[in-house]
Amino acid sequence: MGHETVGNAILSSIADLARMRRIDLRPDWADPALGVERDDEAALDAYCEAIGWPPATYLFADARAHEFPLLAYHPDYGWAVAERLESSDRLRVVSDGQISVWKEAERARLYDLVIPLPAGRQQFVNAFDVFKTTVFRRKQPFILAVVATVVVNLIALVTSLFSMQVYDRVVPSGAFSTLWVLAFGAIVALIFDYILRVVRANMLEREAVEMDTEVSEFFFSRSAEVRLDARPPSIGTTAAQLKGLEQVRSMLSSSALFAFADLPFAIIFILVIAALGGTIALVMVAAFPIAIAIAILFAYLIKEDTKRAQISGNRKNGLLVESLDAAETIKANRGQWYMLSRWSSLLDEVHDAELPVRTLQAKAGSIFGTLQQISYICLISWGAIEVYENRISMGALIACSILSSRINGPLVGQLPGLLVQWSYTRSSLDMLDAILKLPTDRPADVEQLRPNRLAASLSFNNAVFAYAGGRSGVSIPRLEIAAGERIGIIGGVGSGKSTLLKLMAGLYPPQQGQLLIDRLDMTQVADDILRHHIGYLPQDYRLVNGSLRDNLLLGLSDPGDEKVLAMAQRTGLANLITAHPRGLDLQISEGGRGLSGGQRVLTGLTRLMLAEPKLLLLDEPTANLDVDTEALVLRTLQERIGPDTTLILVTHKLQLLNIVGRVMLMANGQIAIDGPTNEVIKRLQTPQAQPQPAQAGPTTVVGASA
Repeated sequence: MGHETVGNAILSSIADLARMRRIDLRPDWADPALGVERDDEAALDAYCEAIGWPPATYLFADARAHEFPLLAYHPDYGWAVAERLESSDRLRVVSDGQISVWKEAERARLYDLVIPLPAGRQQFVNAFDVFKTTVFRRKQPFILAVVATVVVNLIALVTSLFSMQVYDRVVPSGAFSTLWVLAFGAIVALIFDYILRVVRANMLEREAVEMDTEVSEFFFSRSAEVRLDARPPSIGTTAAQLKGLEQVRSMLSSSALFAFADLPFAIIFILVIAALGGTIALVMVAAFPIAIAIAILFAYLIKEDTKRAQISGNRKNGLLVESLDAAETIKANRGQWYMLSRWSSLLDEVHDAELPVRTLQAKAGSIFGTLQQISYICLISWGAIEVYENRISMGALIACSILSSRINGPLVGQLPGLLVQWSYTRSSLDMLDAILKLPTDRPADVEQLRPNRLAASLSFNNAVFAYAGGRSGVSIPRLEIAAGERIGIIGGVGSGKSTLLKLMAGLYPPQQGQLLIDRLDMTQVADDILRHHIGYLPQDYRLVNGSLRDNLLLGLSDPGDEKVLAMAQRTGLANLITAHPRGLDLQISEGGRGLSGGQRVLTGLTRLMLAEPKLLLLDEPTANLDVDTEALVLRTLQERIGPDTTLILVTHKLQLLNIVGRVMLMANGQIAIDGPTNEVIKRLQTPQAQPQPAQAGPTTVVGASA
């Protein structure tokens, strides 16, 4: 996000406010409000509404020191960000990145604007805390749902009490007028019960949808922020772990919540049975704890099996994603049988884990059903004796039997299914915990640097990086790259060229030492600032599902089709745009399938040229291009790169070294030769001067010249 791209005074001030509050804004955050075209004081709420933010709050009283920075409007000066009060009549403000002081500060009106934090910025120890925080933000609807649950369960007593009154008073005396009154009252109560249930279900389902959206956005953003070097090896398995959100979401659905919320009312029903039937309540007093104990034992027995089933299921989904993504390679090498054998093996693992769970669930269901029948028979038998002894009435016995069915049926009968669902949910939470434990690019508890300008100079100080599992990386004791340099990196396969470029791009952090950009530690610079100043083109440039325009403007503000087409003309991408009837709206498949490697690279290069970064990092940019297109791209690069823009490219083509003034030769993860282009090429072309691969220890690295 760069506030310099925002023309309107209000939007520019909001961008300044976000920068001062250390809040990242999306590159297109202001696009919905560009049509407002007003900058008067009343327009602020119109902008907030267009963007989708809460309205700004006017501060009637004097702002306190900790409330700054704030949006400020002055009739004479317009909009700015108030940084602090210099004195009673002087206000220090920031406008378009420039600091000034307003006189007559008492005429300025201050507004507090709540800028929503991007999803994923909040820190949580575990996944359960994410859901708990989301629920607590919506306390009022859940409190209303609890009240509705209490009323619904109290209304559930109506049927049993109605039956008792009919058998005890209406049938013996023939008091049918009383029957009509009782029946009307019971029907009204049941209609009210129906309305409450519907309202409660709709209210909680609506809240559950909003919770699901909020939690899903958090975990998606959190997984996107995971450091590239710390990502799990199987993307499909990670995606399956994230799919565990659906399991938690179903657990938070209204039906599951209602079932758990209704369980405590079993105790109330037992007390009512005791009030109506006396000692026969002892049957339910004994049966209900037995049912709960069996449920707890059942949950313990299925815990490990559900966890194994979840892990195997995730691996199975990971294999499916891998097979679909590598379908071309698998088909070309007749690998279907090998992948099928792995699939079958994982299916066996899933079934071996799920079968004990299903068996135990069936047994638990049978046990609960038998327990319900036995408790009902005991209740009726004991109740018949109590009726014969005239200690309770026939109506009371019937009411108690209805209440016992209420306890045994809807409340206890659902326990096996709910416990299986909870066990899978707990496994899903554990897997989401594993995602939260992965390190991120920028820890949220560290205040990030947000400089307005960043020179494209780099410094390596004893920087070391190695891949997980002991794979080779890079070791750079010292390297200086000045702003405006043109550098080529060459070397054999696996020598560390691409890894070095990813370190320079800030995609991989050094595990030891420091990497500085403009004398600032790169890991301490805010990610949006870094991405604004650094442009990186990988070897295999992947496109995302969407239109060609979406891919060209990925992470950028829309400069308009005219500028996009002009840049495409200069990179050679215009041929693809003009050759297709949909033009910029050409639909791109996942990964860019359907486009050639060269077309994907040209898309990436065009986007980089539109972004105009100060540091250009290109990894084999012309490897997939024909001679004419390569010449066009090189000419465009030389024309578009300013004197303060740094270009670093990795290549195996000697002709690309003609546009650079300095060459580095990589070997075994270290810089073996570093110097002016002509000298390095001459040295490489002299057989006796061929460099030996760098051995262990930093002393073999030739110091870089700035």
